[in-house]
Amino acid sequence: MLRFQTVMKASFLRFGRAYVPDLWGIPGPHLSARKTFMSESKRPKSRQRHRRLSFESLEMRRVMASLPFGATPADTGEFMLGRIAVTPILLESDGSTDLNTENWNSAHVASVMNNLQEGLDWWKQLLATKSSVHTIDWVIDRTFVDNRPSTPYEPINRVSNAYELWVDKFLDDTGYKTTFDLEQNLRNFNQAQREKMNTDWSFTIFVVNSQNDRDGTFAIGGTFSRAFAFAGGLFMVVPSVRPASTFAHETGHIFWAKDEYTGGSSYSDRRGYYDAQNTNATDGNPDPNFQQQPSIMSAGSVLEQAYAQVVSPSATLAMIGWRDSDSDGIFDVLDVPLALEGTGRLNPTTNSYAFRGTATVQTLPNRNSSGLQNNITLNRIGRIEYRIGNGAWISLSTPNKPTVDLDLQIPVSILDVGRTIEIRAIDPRIGIVSNTFSGVIGGMADTTTRHGIQGFVWQDGDQSRGWDASEVGLPGANLRLLDTNRQPIDLQRILDPDAYPEGILPGNLGGVRIDTIGLDAIGTIGVFDDLAASTGSKIFKPYSFWAKRFVDSFHDQDQQLRARFDVPTSYVSIDAIAFTDNSSVRLDAYAADGTIVAQFERKGMLRNDRVTMEVGTGEARIAYVIARGFQNSYIKLDNLRFGPKASARTSVDGSYFLENIPAGNYLVEVISPVAGAIPTNTLDGTLTVAYGAQRSVTHVDFGLYLEPSPWQNPNLPEDVNGLDGVNPIDVLLLINDINQYGTRSLIGSPIQPPPYLDVDGDRNIGPLDVLRVINYINSMTSSSSSGRGGEGEFAAPPIEIASLHPTENPPLRSFATERLETAPTTWIVDRTGSAALRPQGPERCGCPACVNWCEAMDEGTGPVVANAIVGLTPDLSAPELDAYFAAWDD
Repeated sequence: MLRFQTVMKASFLRFGRAYVPDLWGIPGPHLSARKTFMSESKRPKSRQRHRRLSFESLEMRRVMASLPFGATPADTGEFMLGRIAVTPILLESDGSTDLNTENWNSAHVASVMNNLQEGLDWWKQLLATKSSVHTIDWVIDRTFVDNRPSTPYEPINRVSNAYELWVDKFLDDTGYKTTFDLEQNLRNFNQAQREKMNTDWSFTIFVVNSQNDRDGTFAIGGTFSRAFAFAGGLFMVVPSVRPASTFAHETGHIFWAKDEYTGGSSYSDRRGYYDAQNTNATDGNPDPNFQQQPSIMSAGSVLEQAYAQVVSPSATLAMIGWRDSDSDGIFDVLDVPLALEGTGRLNPTTNSYAFRGTATVQTLPNRNSSGLQNNITLNRIGRIEYRIGNGAWISLSTPNKPTVDLDLQIPVSILDVGRTIEIRAIDPRIGIVSNTFSGVIGGMADTTTRHGIQGFVWQDGDQSRGWDASEVGLPGANLRLLDTNRQPIDLQRILDPDAYPEGILPGNLGGVRIDTIGLDAIGTIGVFDDLAASTGSKIFKPYSFWAKRFVDSFHDQDQQLRARFDVPTSYVSIDAIAFTDNSSVRLDAYAADGTIVAQFERKGMLRNDRVTMEVGTGEARIAYVIARGFQNSYIKLDNLRFGPKASARTSVDGSYFLENIPAGNYLVEVISPVAGAIPTNTLDGTLTVAYGAQRSVTHVDFGLYLEPSPWQNPNLPEDVNGLDGVNPIDVLLLINDINQYGTRSLIGSPIQPPPYLDVDGDRNIGPLDVLRVINYINSMTSSSSSGRGGEGEFAAPPIEIASLHPTENPPLRSFATERLETAPTTWIVDRTGSAALRPQGPERCGCPACVNWCEAMDEGTGPVVANAIVGLTPDLSAPELDAYFAAWDD
């Protein structure tokens, strides 16, 4: 039997019985009503499925530009803000199966649509009293109002549970009955409507004609008597004679609000983006003197008072995403600063200040105890702005995207040298701003500021002890903290399962208490051998209450690893290993008051993929962390680390960051990636830093002098063979060498150039050398083809190397080095898969006649198709390189 089911506490099911709340709208004892529901809610037998053309719309198939950042096609109603697609469906009975007693007429259609619009607009009126920057835009599609679909059933004369019959029939007729899961099919329909109307969210309203029905209710014996809804952006069912307040009430359910009347949801229930508590509920309220506030989610006179006065309490509104903790007029879900990162430096050749980096929105962690728990925002990068000195902010670009790669050339004059330049990103719609990049216009590079010690290591080619415009940053250099006695500092503790005997871990492990929490956990955690261990042979394993044994993995809300620290820390990491394909993992860091202060997330991991989940807060604010899989994922965990790192490595532009460290006096030591490098601005390779907890110390910079690499072409580094300039033969020489001898250091090598194998001058041969030649060829191809009408027999197509993770942003070119940070040689060319959505339970309307309902829970995951991996192998077997070099065959 396929039917909608409610996500409830799994513990009720594990005692061998279903959780049975008070029934609603069903006379007679609970058990008999439940039996009626179970017998009446069976779906029709399978029959041959086919597409019918009656209501098919080609416009429905139009591809939407983008979903809300962080959302999936299944996230169709996570919080009530933005543009929202609403699809009313007015079914017309044709009498072929049930007796035809209801027929739509134009006057009744107009009345229904007026009530529907009024009920939706009530939320717009309420929002206007809470915020001046947020908006709701209801986008109503009248396709199935003006062209009403026929149905063989008379819905109002059947029990409410028969919705499965006529909803299923509608989806079949419109071509959306593509699976055996009615909820999945309906979500696919909602997603298509979202694409069609270019909205942020989408849900459906089935209006059941009840104009001629005696009491405007469904037949006795079903789960519901009148209106009901399925939460999380799915659908509602409303008898046509219900007032506008019913549409308003059910719309609250669509965006996760719970019932608050007697016989509805409980005071202890939680839901919505913040997992807000239902504290305006009557049932289970611990206050004997509780007086319920007027609320649209209540019933009877309390609901009508709220509707008339356009009010509802903060507890109710928090469930739909309307909460402003800092009273700045911006709701918490969108009150998250934009993030700007990058490196900038004066380019004297072009009289411009060059800045390369990224600007991206950030998301508030989604704590919803229901739904898919994806972190979502509607914010966008509306403008990139800069100013010089204390001048006015000047707009550089208006990308209007959630994330954007920046390659800025800001015009400056000789008079600007030595002045400060600032760059920021802004979403002007609600006033969200990024951190501000601040640099000095000159030969020295600057990078975005973080909490800690930061600086650059550069190649001081002329040994001037100053960073000249022609000199570049040095990647791969190691930095570490020393104490005043020049001894390396260790600020981090590692809890490695391999350090403990197999069996149960003790609760307190010296500075940290580690246990398990969840619906199927009793706190006990152990260490056991496992082939998936990220290091050594052991991993953490949780004890299952229901299985009465230690199990191999942590699962979603059933088992989660919790680590509580005796003293708050600033950095925590733990290794996560995917147990199955399409796994999602999270590490949440909490302050002592339970507030999430940092979060790490990774989705789409393949079986046995490993990732080190890291969270940091600058100051020591992390009181405890919870590591878990989510979206029905099973994961394994290994190697808990806490306390800041005392070392760092320079990135592609030569920058480094020593973050999350405590206040103190330190020596920062540089260790060159190449033997024989000579420090130029310090005698012993160290610099003294006095660091305070509330500040960032910038430009702790090191100059290193390196003799030119003997394996690099001094005239043109990309010309590997030293003949005929740069062409694909140079790429081939490098690939063949790597294929035969591997990536390696050239120090001590007997090779006498040519060929010049060290393209980037780091005395190694590897993928970065190949990539630098490819980039050079592509840049030459691009520049030579910029004119119109150019042709040439030997014009070669650009070489392209796909990212290892196609959904991620490509690596950025660094201003200081003009090269990519990584050179992936394999990539995923096909990744498909599906998983069943976590089903949501039906909600009741707030009319006084309604009591409640009963339904069991069942969850599962759909099939996941294995990934096809293709490698760009050094033997040139990949078709991309075959095609490329074929272009040069003569």
